[in-house]
Amino acid sequence: MGERSGAARTVAGRSGAARTAAARSGAARSGAARPSAGPSARERLGGHERPGTVHKGPPITVRCPCGERRELAYGEVWSCACGRRWNTGQIDTEQYDRLRRVQLRYRVLPVCLGVATSLAALFFLLSHNTFSLFLLLPAVLVGWGMVLRPIHRRRYARALGQLPRWELRPE
Repeated sequence: MGERSGAARTVAGRSGAARTAAARSGAARSGAARPSAGPSARERLGGHERPGTVHKGPPITVRCPCGERRELAYGEVWSCACGRRWNTGQIDTEQYDRLRRVQLRYRVLPVCLGVATSLAALFFLLSHNTFSLFLLLPAVLVGWGMVLRPIHRRRYARALGQLPRWELRPE
């Protein structure tokens, strides 16, 4: 029992909200897995996620006591260089599904806002009212960036903070 068990935590898109939720939930104090630093400034939009993250769920970050760390899909098995094997299948299916539902729920608003803005822009373009495009697009961008996005991130961080934290044991 002298050996610490590995810790797993979902990255959930690695947004600033996810990092804030991890910090508030005590992940930094417990020495458990922490989400890695966010994407670099020059990184492509969406380039920080693995393909299939939306449908299959967010990756689970597993940190071995030897210091090595890996992002695994749910149900994936990883053998660390130190000889320990980690199986994310130990995580309760209902808990992981709850995480996936939270993640998908908070992805809906930005997508709907983007689709609605695109449809409005297309309408203005087809009706030859191009001046309205110069009003619509900056208004939507400012409204999203300064009003809606901070509120959305706080709620997302709060929802992530209420989710369980998993302690995996090596096999």
